[in-house]
Amino acid sequence: MSFKLTVSFLCLLIATKVEANEKFRAKVYAGKEVTTVTSSSLGVSLIQCQTMCVLARRKCTSMICGYDKVSKTCSYSLDSEDDLITTNGITKVVLIPVDDACQTSEYLVNGAEPVSDAQITASTSYSLICDTRGARLNTIATDTHEGAWCAKILDKNQYIQVQFNCLNHVLGVALQGKHPLNQYVTAYKVLYSCDCVSFRTIMDTNGSDKFLRYLS
Repeated sequence: MSFKLTVSFLCLLIATKVEANEKFRAKVYAGKEVTTVTSSSLGVSLIQCQTMCVLARRKCTSMICGYDKVSKTCSYSLDSEDDLITTNGITKVVLIPVDDACQTSEYLVNGAEPVSDAQITASTSYSLICDTRGARLNTIATDTHEGAWCAKILDKNQYIQVQFNCLNHVLGVALQGKHPLNQYVTAYKVLYSCDCVSFRTIMDTNGSDKFLRYLS
């Protein structure tokens, strides 16, 4: 999953993701099977399979799980809900994790599973001392880097892009200006993509591109 910010001059990107609480649950489809299996666990109950499936989805190693009540086998799969197939076997079950509530959040760029420098790109960079290596929250300036990303072209078409490690539920974007100079983004748009090729812009309630603005 990738996010792109179209900005006017300078920005540092950070985002948050949702984690489910421990009382997680899953949609249960009886008489359904997954089409592809990445791995399986034997000798587990349906409840255990549900728990394992939710945890696997958090780690982006599985999207849904298949379960066989007879063999007590929990199968992990990266299939989508549209890929499910119907079976006559009533012992076949498919579990699709559902997050109940937002309990905690973490930064996606610098969090527990941070993105690499190679996953942060930009339309242009003014120079090597202010390239995307500085595009992280709380980056400190050094003798060899200004601690921020600066666009080379001063127009409204510049952007910074971050490719996340997997699909994530993004709750917000935090920006930080260039310290100690009074340089920061005043307005920007957020775009998202599942393939890093085709991007969609976050829209407002009127169906227009949503501009996020800095409020002093």
